[in-house]
Amino acid sequence: MGAYAPAPVGYAAGDLLDTFVKPIIDHMAAAGTPYVGVLYAGLMLTSDGPRLIEYNVRFGDPETQAVLPLLETDIAELALACTRGAVLEIPLVVRPQAALTIVAAAEGYPVRPVVGAVISDSGEASDAADTRAVRFDAAVDDDGNVAGGRVLAITGVGSSLSEARDIAYERMAKIRFQGMQMRRDIGWRALGAQLASYAAAGVDIDEGSRAVAEMKASVEATHDNGVLKGVGSFGGVFSAKAITELDDPVLVASTDGVGTKVELAARLGMVRGVGTDIVNHCIDDVLVQSARPLFFLDYIAASVLDADLVAEVVSGMADACRAAGCALLGGETAEMPGVYQPGSFDIAGTLIGVAERAQLLPRPNVASGDVLIGVASSGPHTNGYTMLRNIFNWIPMDATPDGFDRPLGETLLEPHRSYLDVLDAALGSGSVKALAHITGGGLPENLPRVLPPDVDADITLGSWPVPPLFQLVRELTPLMSNEELYRTLNMGIGMVVICAADDLESVTTTIDEPTWVIGRLVEGSGQVRLQ
Repeated sequence: MGAYAPAPVGYAAGDLLDTFVKPIIDHMAAAGTPYVGVLYAGLMLTSDGPRLIEYNVRFGDPETQAVLPLLETDIAELALACTRGAVLEIPLVVRPQAALTIVAAAEGYPVRPVVGAVISDSGEASDAADTRAVRFDAAVDDDGNVAGGRVLAITGVGSSLSEARDIAYERMAKIRFQGMQMRRDIGWRALGAQLASYAAAGVDIDEGSRAVAEMKASVEATHDNGVLKGVGSFGGVFSAKAITELDDPVLVASTDGVGTKVELAARLGMVRGVGTDIVNHCIDDVLVQSARPLFFLDYIAASVLDADLVAEVVSGMADACRAAGCALLGGETAEMPGVYQPGSFDIAGTLIGVAERAQLLPRPNVASGDVLIGVASSGPHTNGYTMLRNIFNWIPMDATPDGFDRPLGETLLEPHRSYLDVLDAALGSGSVKALAHITGGGLPENLPRVLPPDVDADITLGSWPVPPLFQLVRELTPLMSNEELYRTLNMGIGMVVICAADDLESVTTTIDEPTWVIGRLVEGSGQVRLQ
């Protein structure tokens, strides 16, 4: 049992009073016996309209317990005014809040209540300080034991019915006695009764449409003749003509996310870069198999949809797609209140690329004696941000630490770089045996993904310049081993190129930026050693 107030019943309170209460009051006054006090009308709402069940004149029902905490006027003053015939002189003030009452009943109620159970209440001591929850004792004896059917009630008071309900059930959870029973659905009808639109439930379709309109130009700027249908279609349509022109085409797919980097981006209001992050991450994942990107599909989810934010993120995706000659073919934007924290969002994406079967990497001739060429990362890329946010939590994001060329926040949010252009010539040379994209797991866990089972990789620490950000992380984490640190972050190496030692010079000369020999392959069992 329980009750709540106010109740969205679809009838005006004044109309109900005029129909069921005022005629009784007027009749008794006309008869010379004016009614003084509280008159409670119990109504049932039927398909034919409201119907009267009973009149009552006492406090004690859950309905009264849900109303009393909302009464700002002192109930004692009202009662005294009734005895003096001056009740109309006291202003009746009701708080603009909501209340919900839950009744705890005894075992066997309502047929044969079991009495005598000991009541424990771990929240009783805090009741005086927290007036949002009120306990009403009904069938409780002087020793605090169960003495009847309706044992006690808890009323929660909040700014909304939802808040009042949470408070009431949270307070009731602190009460225990043998055989205790209560309903857990109090107020359930009120949720739907208050909704007039999907937006009222937390999903704004109009804002979603505005987001699509704002992003459309950016998306369509990535399209060429290969895109037959894009934004607005139920599914993106991409021509396979370019694929069929290959001798033996193989499709390569990658799906990934940006992780908790999105939290930092949202907090700093710098979200465009995470759109670039997700595209370039997926490009690099298919590139290590020698595939070139064809099209990309995105997914954005948020607690509350912000069209401007979505458009900014998608613009970052479009930037990366245009740079790679890749079509942003379509995607999904989901508004999910209650799933994500207020103000938060998440993104993911899927990229489809194509490669010639004969050029797929890694090649089967990866062997002991091959060299590992490190290509620089642009920062942490999309990995390790849960740890990074923890380490730098007490440092202002607009601070510029020693050795940095820009503020910390901007450094952390530098987008994941694409290696498509920088490695194009190297891949065309035919001398590259394998590529390893250094993502989650770092060097220790990504290199084994391209190694034969009888080969180890020996990494020479200090063979490449570690960027200032990673140096600072090393300084701030003295308890963390190198193995753990290099397994969490890329430490300045975003891609590893594997080639034969004899091809080292020819491969590095095709890469138009500094590279470093960071290690070699030796006989072993597919392990990575940091030396």
